[in-house]
Amino acid sequence: MPFVRPIAMLVIAAATIIPLIGGSSAQPKRGTVAAGQRLAEQFCSRCHVIAPSGHGSWTDAPAFDVIANREGVTAGQLSAFIQKPHMHMLNTERPPGEANALAAFIMSLRHHG
Repeated sequence: MPFVRPIAMLVIAAATIIPLIGGSSAQPKRGTVAAGQRLAEQFCSRCHVIAPSGHGSWTDAPAFDVIANREGVTAGQLSAFIQKPHMHMLNTERPPGEANALAAFIMSLRHHG
């Protein structure tokens, strides 16, 4: 039985890595989405409509549900974008953990169906 341990370790590693590389098909954890929503309320709501409500924003920044439903958009793309400054705003970039949580929240607004 010398191969049982290496096989078990391989299965555990695959179970850990596959959701990370799975792209948009991997479902984010609820805690991540909730954290992203809190961050959006704190950092993004001045310019973006962060929850589908029908209310417009005072800027022309797209609503988060509009962003989520753009064809081809992925959580990875959103996270990369959120990590960089955007538009004419200072301090809009977020560190990777926050950017991932914000991307998970935005993607949770995608219409399924």
